[in-house]
Amino acid sequence: MIHYLLLIPLTSFVVCVCFPFSYTRAKRRAIESCTELQNDKEEITSFPIFALGLFSLVGLVFYLSSDIILLIFSGLLAIAAYTDVCKRWIPDLIIYLLVIVSVYSLHTKDVFTSLIAMAFYMAPVVILSLYGYIVKKETWIASGDYYVFPSIGLLLSPEYAAVIMLITLFFMLFFMQWVKQIPLVTVAYFTFTGFNVCSLLGFL
Repeated sequence: MIHYLLLIPLTSFVVCVCFPFSYTRAKRRAIESCTELQNDKEEITSFPIFALGLFSLVGLVFYLSSDIILLIFSGLLAIAAYTDVCKRWIPDLIIYLLVIVSVYSLHTKDVFTSLIAMAFYMAPVVILSLYGYIVKKETWIASGDYYVFPSIGLLLSPEYAAVIMLITLFFMLFFMQWVKQIPLVTVAYFTFTGFNVCSLLGFL
């Protein structure tokens, strides 16, 4: 009990100290986002062949697994991957649905194991992001990506989670030689579905 009583003022102090910094940073990002939107072009590029490829992978995953939850999650992630490619934007509704489906999937799994997998999946990207922010004073990972990654992590197994994210980051860094702004959620979609296909085919 004494530990909880000590934790209350400590938490209050941390919140009071961190809030001004967090608010200022959020305000600055909001202003920057507004500037980007004002300069944004109205036209929206469509990639029908690419979309067909994305959802073909969803169909393949369902064909191999017959898992309705995995089908729904992969379909939502495919939508996020497509919108991320087209406008570097993911609809809030898709993010919320990904969270709901990933949390719902926990009823058939060990919750602690899934949380470990999520932590392992997030660790490489968090470390890379911190390095970029602290050392290079740059934002390397879009803030919206962090809303999607925990949901993906919950549907992975701990022994593969970190490796999958490392592969995702490797492909991101590789393609950055030709494309300045890589849609990381799109890359994460391909590594996630690729892992599931390989696993279902018995390669892993």
